[in-house]
Amino acid sequence: MKQVPSGTGPAAVPCGPGGGRGRRHVRRTHRQRGIVAVEFALVFPAFFLILYAIVTYGVILATQQAITLAAAEGGRAALRYPAGATNSAGSLALRTASACSAVQAQLAWLTAAALGTGCGSNATAPGVSVQTAACPYGTATGASCLTVTVRYDYAGYPLLPRLMGAWSLPTPEQLVGRAVVQVHPTYLM
Repeated sequence: MKQVPSGTGPAAVPCGPGGGRGRRHVRRTHRQRGIVAVEFALVFPAFFLILYAIVTYGVILATQQAITLAAAEGGRAALRYPAGATNSAGSLALRTASACSAVQAQLAWLTAAALGTGCGSNATAPGVSVQTAACPYGTATGASCLTVTVRYDYAGYPLLPRLMGAWSLPTPEQLVGRAVVQVHPTYLM
């Protein structure tokens, strides 16, 4: 067997809690903790803003989809045969009321203040409106078009709180859903 001079070889490597390498490692880890805290403080706001944007725009898109679906359901409800109509004007009034109630039922989960409780004919105000007019593409047949418009005032009634006030993410003022159905004159009664 070969003799290893003292202070070299495997026996000379300090190990355990009293060795020199262990203390240096502990000091380095202690310094790293401060750096990690600084990095976290710098990176966390950016990650939180990205997460908040994903959630906010996801809620906005889901609400927009629900509003568009509610307008389409209102249009379908307006197409159903109204019982009790004696003339075409009464039939259109019953169809309008049916469309409004279908939209209100679909959007019962939204705030009544932002959506309104009734059904109006003003298509630019927040709420539900049903307008009846002659169809521009069905003039030869004399068909009537019912336009169901749903507007949600998102600026006045946001679904999620805004961060940082005016410095917040850009969001729409209103969410709008619209559906147009054509009612042939022979089907009005």
